[in-house]
Amino acid sequence: MQTFRQISEFEVGDVLGVGTVGTIHRATEKSSGEHFAVKKLHPGVSQDQLIRARFRREMAILERLNHPHIVRYYGGGEDDGTLFYVMELVDGGTVKGLLQIKGVFDWPIVVEVTRQICSALQYAHNNGVIHRDLKPSNLFLTKSGEIKLGDFGIARDLDRSDITTNGMTVGTHAYMAPEQITGDKAVSGKADLYSLGCCLFEMLVGRTPFQGDNFAQLFEQHLRTDAPHVRDFSGSCPLELDTLVSRLLEKNPEDRPFNARQVQALMLQLDEKVDADLKNPAPQTDEDIGAEDVTARGKELLRQEIREASVSHSDEVSWGRLVVLVAVVLAVIVFASFLGR
Repeated sequence: MQTFRQISEFEVGDVLGVGTVGTIHRATEKSSGEHFAVKKLHPGVSQDQLIRARFRREMAILERLNHPHIVRYYGGGEDDGTLFYVMELVDGGTVKGLLQIKGVFDWPIVVEVTRQICSALQYAHNNGVIHRDLKPSNLFLTKSGEIKLGDFGIARDLDRSDITTNGMTVGTHAYMAPEQITGDKAVSGKADLYSLGCCLFEMLVGRTPFQGDNFAQLFEQHLRTDAPHVRDFSGSCPLELDTLVSRLLEKNPEDRPFNARQVQALMLQLDEKVDADLKNPAPQTDEDIGAEDVTARGKELLRQEIREASVSHSDEVSWGRLVVLVAVVLAVIVFASFLGR
């Protein structure tokens, strides 16, 4: 049963993000003072019946998904003809943003991020939901280093008829599985595993496995070109992790890992294969890190990256505000000087 809300229950604030069909705002619940995020359909598309149906489907999917690594849903409704829903406010940015600020991730971070994503994917797949748009910009971060999978706008709900027309291609070109590109009706959770492979490659290398100037070039490579190996770009990546990424990027879904849980298990096995550089790591703090397992070290490294990125972003914002302030002051001085003539 869907939880209905009124937009008047919230003080809607700054824009946090803008997508193709919706805008996400920071919002404060008036009765409790708690902070949330509100996603609203753009006014220009709010009367498109297909887009409205997809938005309602996204709300219905999130309503029934309750998992620590999936953005939590708090109900939705309609405001003067515009659909909206309320969700958990995730305060650490996205994996995409972190990559843009900090560059490629150390492989222990990738192991930890993957472990969390797989937990969310397996839960979604067990509940008949295929995300179909897994990419770094849809992986949200908390400041404590937790991953939250979000944006189920084009997700497929296996328990209901698909809104997408048969044979229609949906997804983000750089991360789409071959069977998504061909519009295969039998798309399964293994399509999400292929997209996960693209994400892992990008986190480890700094670019997606396939490069092209347009969607046709990308589609051709997804369909017919073998993906490069991570170790061709990053020699520090463990062979086991490189092999897993290659398996995830297999063209035939049957050649990929059985499910997300199997990938998660392989991540946990990497905990026991700590390379020599991690057995005696350079100290990151005054504490003796020692030979802690990859999960613990990956989690701490991720928190550190998020903290540093947050400081860097705050500095950029502060400098930007200072530049604007200086420009305003100079303009006032020039204007006053002109009036004094």
